[in-house]
Amino acid sequence: MMSGNRSTEEAGLRAAETGVKYEYRQRVTYCHTNAAGHVSPDEYARLFGMVREIFGLDSIPRFKEEAGKNYILKTRNATYEFHRDFFFGDLMNIRMAVVEIAGASFTLAAEFVNDATGDIHAKGCQEIIYADMAGRPRRLSPELREVLNGLIVAPEEKKP
Repeated sequence: MMSGNRSTEEAGLRAAETGVKYEYRQRVTYCHTNAAGHVSPDEYARLFGMVREIFGLDSIPRFKEEAGKNYILKTRNATYEFHRDFFFGDLMNIRMAVVEIAGASFTLAAEFVNDATGDIHAKGCQEIIYADMAGRPRRLSPELREVLNGLIVAPEEKKP
């Protein structure tokens, strides 16, 4: 678990550098680019959300059956850092990890890496609130907490 001395965004953006628990590759197509020809900041948020959902489908038991029916996951805050642009045809490797778990929330961090060069083009971090169907935060279920604990990146872990 991350230290409480750092802000969530700082903890997540730094922790993403220490390890990878989930990867998803996405070819950049024209629908991902803007008039300037590169992936725009709002597209990173959309891609983060998409990978977050796929991560849930692949990693959390009964996610498809329960998310949106028995509980909802709400984004409390999101931060991004942009270093380089992606362009049409680039292969983006989105590396995601759980970096912090709290009573009613968890934090995911992602790196958007150029698959050909290994360069990090952007980093993102989202704090996710576990809530009932009325949107009221509630403690993470023991089952979800167990899954997230198995996916959290420990500070001593290094990238493959």
